[in-house]
Amino acid sequence: MNLENSSSERCKHAVEQALQKSASSERGYEDAASYNETLKSTFHRTLHDVAAAVPPGARILEVGAFTGVVSIALKQLGYSVCASDIPFVINDEATKELFKKEGIDVLPHELSQVPFLSADDSFDAIVFCEVLEHLNFNPLPLIGEFQRILRPGGAVYCATPNLASIKNRTFLFRGKAFYNPIEHLEWNLTPETGMSVGLHWREYTKAEMCQLFESRGLEMESHYYCNYAASNPGMNPRRQLVSLMYRLFPAFMHGQAAVFRKSAS
Repeated sequence: MNLENSSSERCKHAVEQALQKSASSERGYEDAASYNETLKSTFHRTLHDVAAAVPPGARILEVGAFTGVVSIALKQLGYSVCASDIPFVINDEATKELFKKEGIDVLPHELSQVPFLSADDSFDAIVFCEVLEHLNFNPLPLIGEFQRILRPGGAVYCATPNLASIKNRTFLFRGKAFYNPIEHLEWNLTPETGMSVGLHWREYTKAEMCQLFESRGLEMESHYYCNYAASNPGMNPRRQLVSLMYRLFPAFMHGQAAVFRKSAS
């Protein structure tokens, strides 16, 4: 087995163990098992990408840790990890107990509030996955805080939907919106039905995402397009055709992931 395959297997094993630990924690805000199952392939991709970009033993902040799978898996791979999310998520008793048991620091924080509650040059890397699209405020001050709390040479790994995906284009072609329907905005106004992560307020193209981070001193090191569901070898002819289209035109895929690096000097 070569080194790349060995690393991939380690990441996969870490995610599987983290899924089991996360699902066993009965939180007061979400059915973790169903959420985790939906994002399983995303967790695998995140671990693989972060392990490739960040050396072992580095200090990592996960922004938007939610059910904890990525933070727990990173800890198992030998990283020093701090998990951050909005207070009602990270302060959930079951969540706090889970992170404490796994030796993971926690940082409750409302992302709209700056400064971020960390000192300058505190982290080697920040994991920022499937969060950017949920921000209902100007993200530039937050990204500026990422640049501040990263050590020189540190990286942000960001994964988010692709605004220019074929799915979004198809909705627009049919005269339909691809964001949440208006009734979801009504639900969001009341605590009983408000969604902490359900609404996509703004999605970005590759060029826009690049501009967001580079405007705050974080240069794009790598970028690729991706899908949220793992490919299925036994898929029907229609899905096989879609898969071929994605291979020919990757910019039509649903998601994108990138690494942004702070200058080492």
